[in-house]
Amino acid sequence: MSRTFMQFENVCVKRRGHTVLELPDLSLPAKEITVVTGENGAGKTTFLLVAAGLLDLQQGQVKMFDELFHRGRAPAPKNLRRRIAFVFQDPYLFRSSVAANISYGLKIRKVPKAERRKRAEAVMQRLGIFGLAQRPANDLSGGERKLVALGRALVMNPELLFLDEVTASLDDEARDKVLTLIKSLVDQHGTSVLMATHLDSIASRLSAKNIVVKAGRIGN
Repeated sequence: MSRTFMQFENVCVKRRGHTVLELPDLSLPAKEITVVTGENGAGKTTFLLVAAGLLDLQQGQVKMFDELFHRGRAPAPKNLRRRIAFVFQDPYLFRSSVAANISYGLKIRKVPKAERRKRAEAVMQRLGIFGLAQRPANDLSGGERKLVALGRALVMNPELLFLDEVTASLDDEARDKVLTLIKSLVDQHGTSVLMATHLDSIASRLSAKNIVVKAGRIGN
């Protein structure tokens, strides 16, 4: 039996008294890609935020590698959340350069400057944005901002990577590059990936487990 990296047990999330997500019993396989699909407003982003320990739970609990991760009030413990890198649908970037944005997480963890630069440059090369390294992040297009946010997550070598509509606003070439990179993280580094998208084709392209969310519930 394959190991799971996250388990949802009788989870319920409500807003203004209305249930927006129910996950009675669900496990996500470790070192694989899980793709969450569904229409806009179906609950995909809520799913990811619950998995990352960033939303209050009205009932139930979430486990990470068979240990309690999140129950009740958010956020989950910081030391556990540090195992996760999260790329949001509308990422917030600092006004500094692309290179500074990508290396920021390494800086606050006191990684030496030379190592920060080396790792940031490698990620920018893989994403095809090395030429933007000294550009101010607030001058970028929507697609370029997505790639910078992804680079900021990847440079941390996360154990768990959560992606919310990361391929939105990308052209076909950039989308293919990102999907190839995501698959290589799993194949080469054993990263566990949870990815939300409105594109039904992505799960098959990544040979991934597909979870369909309809009105806050797991559908078919």
